[in-house]
Amino acid sequence: MNNIQRKFLVSSDIWRWLKKYTPSTQKTEQFYTVSNADKSCYYHKHFPDTYTKVMVNNHGHKEISSVSKEEYTSQRKNHLGRVIVKTSHTVMIDGSTSVIEKYLKKLEGLYILIAYFQDEKTFRNSETVQELQPFVLKEIDQDDKYNDHALALYVKPMEYNLQKFFEKIDAFESPNLFFWQVPQRVYVRDGVSLVLYRNIRLINYYKMNFQKKHFSATLHRLRVLLRRTATLLETFSDLFSQNVQRFCIDLLQRYYEETKVLRYLYFLNELCATREDAKLTLYSELKSLITQEEKTVTQMLLSQPFRQMTNILTREIEVQKNQTYTSLKREIKNVVRERLGRFEMLLGKTKEGYDDEVLEELYIFIDSLQTLIEDFFHIIGEKESRIIVEELNILFKPLREYRNCKERAGILNDIKVKSETKTLDINPLLCEHEEVLKDKIEHALKLLRASKFYV
Repeated sequence: MNNIQRKFLVSSDIWRWLKKYTPSTQKTEQFYTVSNADKSCYYHKHFPDTYTKVMVNNHGHKEISSVSKEEYTSQRKNHLGRVIVKTSHTVMIDGSTSVIEKYLKKLEGLYILIAYFQDEKTFRNSETVQELQPFVLKEIDQDDKYNDHALALYVKPMEYNLQKFFEKIDAFESPNLFFWQVPQRVYVRDGVSLVLYRNIRLINYYKMNFQKKHFSATLHRLRVLLRRTATLLETFSDLFSQNVQRFCIDLLQRYYEETKVLRYLYFLNELCATREDAKLTLYSELKSLITQEEKTVTQMLLSQPFRQMTNILTREIEVQKNQTYTSLKREIKNVVRERLGRFEMLLGKTKEGYDDEVLEELYIFIDSLQTLIEDFFHIIGEKESRIIVEELNILFKPLREYRNCKERAGILNDIKVKSETKTLDINPLLCEHEEVLKDKIEHALKLLRASKFYV
């Protein structure tokens, strides 16, 4: 009796070995239907006319029952994913059985060898195994993407060395990592993990650089990365554990907000230096506030929660549970389509009127969408991405400027209230074109409500 099973992915050259024997050949067809949490269900056809229904529970136990051709045909109309069609070629050699499965139609080009042996010793001493080595690409006993369920519901299996991709990221000079692009032909969990790893490396790089020398450009890039990483975790929430999500997203967003004041102070300081009517007292006040705020931000970057967050995210990348074997390209396009649909709905609501709260919701939504497109523009398509971003910017640019005007005014008024100089003149740094921006936003909303977005 054959008690040991080994499963191998093999090349199409396996036919050179098989032609030495006279195998028995069987053609089969298989498809899955809607299942419940406890059991999965699939139907099997052994050509020409044997039909069965198979129920598999969580422990792998199978219940097999015969069904009529009519029931099989009826269920086939509602199948999930793809129908698996293959031919199985079976040979018996020295008491062991070898089955070569050649997949057809949408899985064409896939060949799997299943070898059965009496015991481990027979397997180790098998001359057949040695003979088959030139055709074996890899052993796939523990590789779930090659089981029938995954072959039916997910993309055709992809082969790549994920560790090599991580090593390529490590080979980049940190500043140049902004130009790194995630490979197109990877599974979504792997692709998102690579982008997340890239972000973590960059966050650490800009964190260290800001600690050494305080620059507005360094802080800006760090804040962009904090927001991008939060967006990535929010967008692909099913790929990471909920505890990691809650902890890391909360911290990323909190740090993004807590560094906002310093970012504005840098900008106001630069603006103050170029405005002739800005008083020296205001310039001095800003310099003093910048020094205080830089200390606060540096302490935040050195804090234990910040270190914990990057460590937890790095560990999470290595955890490969929740793998769905969906292609990155397909999933990214689905996500962008869904987001664009929601954006059109948000735009539709503005027809009845809008206030600052609605505009803030639109801003946050576009910001997240643009971030997603920028990270995966080459996956979506460079031309398609450019068209979408250009259309979004019709609204996003005046919206961002309007938001900046409001926040700048809030920060300046707060500075004036807390200042020891009660006559502090903040007017030269206040936004002067708020009404113009309101008109641009209204015009942009009218234009975009008439638009349709495609990927």
